[in-house]
Amino acid sequence: MNQGARGYQETLLVDTLDRMRRNPEGRKVVHLRLSKLMPANRTPVRIKIVTRMFRTLESGRQVQIFSLTNDDLAMIVGGGAQRDVNNIIHRIRKLFEGDPLTLDDDQGNDRFVVWYDLQLDAAMAIHAAQLLRQEAQNAQPDITAPPLPTVTPAALDEIHKKLAFLNVVPFVRDQVAIRLDQETKAPSIEFYEFFLSVGDLQRTVAPTWNLFGDRSLFQDLSRTMDLRMLDIVLRHPDARGAPALSLNLNLETIFTPTFGSFLERLEQGQKVIVEVQAVDLLTNFSMYLDAQAVLSSMGHAVLIDGLSTSALAMLDVALMKPDYAKIIWAPELLDMMDPATNQSAAFIVHNIGAEKVILSRCDSANALQWGLKTGISVFQGHFLDAYRKKAPALQARTNRSK
Repeated sequence: MNQGARGYQETLLVDTLDRMRRNPEGRKVVHLRLSKLMPANRTPVRIKIVTRMFRTLESGRQVQIFSLTNDDLAMIVGGGAQRDVNNIIHRIRKLFEGDPLTLDDDQGNDRFVVWYDLQLDAAMAIHAAQLLRQEAQNAQPDITAPPLPTVTPAALDEIHKKLAFLNVVPFVRDQVAIRLDQETKAPSIEFYEFFLSVGDLQRTVAPTWNLFGDRSLFQDLSRTMDLRMLDIVLRHPDARGAPALSLNLNLETIFTPTFGSFLERLEQGQKVIVEVQAVDLLTNFSMYLDAQAVLSSMGHAVLIDGLSTSALAMLDVALMKPDYAKIIWAPELLDMMDPATNQSAAFIVHNIGAEKVILSRCDSANALQWGLKTGISVFQGHFLDAYRKKAPALQARTNRSK
């Protein structure tokens, strides 16, 4: 049976368990039901993180890992590794502690993790593995469309022409950034972020091309998108009366006449925050410094966006002295909490200045709790929608703007 066949890992698990039942030698089987997690927690990134947490135990042949079709994880664990596996499972429970699956059922049974002792429960473990194999083999195959070709310079010229006459208002998206008072947790609007939905634009003006395949060509296209956004963003309902508007722009756009005209049309006292991608700083740091000086001289701000854990490891954000720094929430940040080392997320936040940091893509209470504990006050993400609904002042502000 080839490794790409449906149910391969499940079949391998069944066969391995069948061989081991004759000589279990203190081994146990553990089944993590990751497929039962809530969709917000069951992301490919989190599944990979959980799997990687156990990979270090494989080297001593005490742990054998099976990544199942439905995203569950099964392991055969030798006696010498069972404590280590238990410790990792405890960390994983903390990672998903806001998920109902981590709570025991009414009878006190663990719904998230199931253990089988091969000396006592071999038949039960094999039966469970057989059911998983049957489920995998009966699952509908994942039919993926062939990849789109990378956009060419000639095709990009045609896309530019379409964009020049396209009404881009329907493609504008916005997301609020909310500041939470550290003591009362009372929310207030920090700013509204506006951006063009590249996916929707692609389906309209370039459905047969991959716009992201060539970074330099996409950068060229994004500069045109910047100018169209500056033309129309102030018509958006949420832009009216907002304390600040945040825009994802290329550094070059800040020095264009279109940007200057946009600033002249702002409401009195309205602030602009220009979001600059972290990766762009690596290629044009001198332009970043010029843009920062120009914006600061006019009372506006610069925000460094796209700060993943890997970007934080590469960039000294504090040295760049941004007005804001947007860190992308990821469960890995939980493992970087030790402020005693310069590699910890807590140290990095402190070094940048917690008052400048925005925690983005917050999708759970864990993200919010970690941010507040680390001193962060400003958040973005789907989880923050609940605060908009709960806070009368925010809701009234939203209703008036629409």
